[in-house]
Amino acid sequence: MAKPEPEYKFDDFVNDCAVGTSKIFVSRGAMETARSDFKLATQNQVLEFIANGGLEKPTFINKKEWENNNDDTVVIMVDAYAFFSGIIYGYIAFVYITKTKKWLIKSFKKHEDPDPRNLVFLTALCNLLENN
Repeated sequence: MAKPEPEYKFDDFVNDCAVGTSKIFVSRGAMETARSDFKLATQNQVLEFIANGGLEKPTFINKKEWENNNDDTVVIMVDAYAFFSGIIYGYIAFVYITKTKKWLIKSFKKHEDPDPRNLVFLTALCNLLENN
């Protein structure tokens, strides 16, 4: 079975972050975790962070139907990505709302899954312990 493709072009999202809040809105929940997890205090700081390459090595996770869609005529999809930012393993999810012609950053936080960069070391450690 083929891996699903993102609903949106990631570069379009990043480029619109450079335009600012006229193109993108950061949800209240995403702003709370942007403050606590990334020390980004304003929507503009979040958008500048993204536009300036703050999402290192973004990796598409999945897309799914947006549960808060209140338009019966259009199915709005959410794209989710994992990324690195220095030592932080992050997660971002966003949608494009055609009615408003704006992006919504639904989630922006530390990833709940283990950082895959650490799995190499964990595997090596487990192998070392098993062999002793």
